[in-house]
Amino acid sequence: MMYHTHSFVGPILMFAVWIVQVLIAYLIWKDAKEQKMLAPVWAILAILPMFGYLVDVLYLIIREVRSPRKTETPPATL
Repeated sequence: MMYHTHSFVGPILMFAVWIVQVLIAYLIWKDAKEQKMLAPVWAILAILPMFGYLVDVLYLIIREVRSPRKTETPPATL
């Protein structure tokens, strides 16, 4: 008996993981721009395959550890 070895699950799963990486990179780009960090660099690094999720964790650590940038306008009070 021959088994059909060609499966569409692998490419579909790979595409889904890539879409998740692109969405995370977009969110990182928006946040890095707001934090006055190098947004394009962070977004490009976050999109890289096999390296992107490590960059995502690294971004979160750096974002929380670094001192906040001074903004032009003070935050609004409640």
